[in-house]
Amino acid sequence: MTTRLLWIAAFAACSALLTACGNGGASEPPQTVVDPAASSKLQFAVGVATIASNGGQSIAYGLNTVLTLRQQDGLSGTLYNVPQILGPSNFNVLTSTQTGNEVQSAGADLGTNHITWGTLNQLQWTGPPRGQKASTTGAFGYGFCPCNSDSGPQNGTAALYQAFNLPVYGNNEELFYGGPPAFPNFDPSLEALGFLGYSLGFSDFAVAPVIGTYRLYAAVPPAYTTPQNPIPTPGPDGTPTPGPGVLAASAQVTHIVPLPAFKTPALIADGNGGGTVDVVVPKGATEALVIVRARGNSGSGICLQAHTFDAYYTLVAKHAGRQTVSLADDIGPKTQSNQPSATICPGGSYQVYAVAANYPVYEASYPNNLSQLPVIRGSNGQADISTSDLLQGTYPQ
Repeated sequence: MTTRLLWIAAFAACSALLTACGNGGASEPPQTVVDPAASSKLQFAVGVATIASNGGQSIAYGLNTVLTLRQQDGLSGTLYNVPQILGPSNFNVLTSTQTGNEVQSAGADLGTNHITWGTLNQLQWTGPPRGQKASTTGAFGYGFCPCNSDSGPQNGTAALYQAFNLPVYGNNEELFYGGPPAFPNFDPSLEALGFLGYSLGFSDFAVAPVIGTYRLYAAVPPAYTTPQNPIPTPGPDGTPTPGPGVLAASAQVTHIVPLPAFKTPALIADGNGGGTVDVVVPKGATEALVIVRARGNSGSGICLQAHTFDAYYTLVAKHAGRQTVSLADDIGPKTQSNQPSATICPGGSYQVYAVAANYPVYEASYPNNLSQLPVIRGSNGQADISTSDLLQGTYPQ
């Protein structure tokens, strides 16, 4: 299924909330109004995030989160919701474990045990809006996304996935998009709308994790209203029992035993647009995803005509330890004639970074997994990850 079809189908499924009743005329067929939220299931997993920076010399530990909110057909449950994470009473959004300073861009979440729109709508984490106004953040089919329908389709903004700058409350600013060859390529029309890749489902926060229960709430209006009139999320100091119209799921951190640090991967260019990546997946991880980001409008040659935006490529490593994964030469953005371009243009700038996980982070992702409840926990009941620092490089001419 193509990306376009996935999102169109998701919109069609959720648009039943917007269907107006007929006038009851005999010529009208009976209408069945379906509330996707009522048939959707929310699941949540948490774990420890190991965060490398400073060329791998600095290691911080944070909270990793993974969620799915899916209908029975596997598509995203709603077009609009208001999420909130409520941590244990001793969980504190105060000090960044990566910078050692007070967290930035936390809004009213600063100094509390919750993560809400106060953090999740900050441009420092969501990045700039695609359209005339920024979307608020919701919980969707595989992870958080600033994709709520309060910015589209009214102003023509497509409801396409947009990755957070991760880690939240940190300073790595890594964008984890799923791209070819692990994920399907997509046509230039989607890229022109702002689609850069698929969700990898996780969001890590550079604040100290603590043992205990973490609760995720997603407040869903019974019908689409306006951003000024959503059903409110439960109060952070109130009962954890959700009110009407609020989906809820919980997860536990049972032990603080992080995955080892992830050494920064290295790209060995073959001079034809691709190459190989040398990667050492940390012990305890069951798989890793290597991201190669080719910067748009950088380099030389005819491939620049297709590389007007950043291109993201994803390589899958299936076990722990040292291994080499291959980056093909010609899986770059498609040209207007639907032909692939060079993966990285001659002289082009690129980044390489990676995430290792103890759960099937790749197998749970769209577009291949359309189960309502994909597996998002490892054998220890947590979703632990380790992220590398990013390597900056220039491809040979």
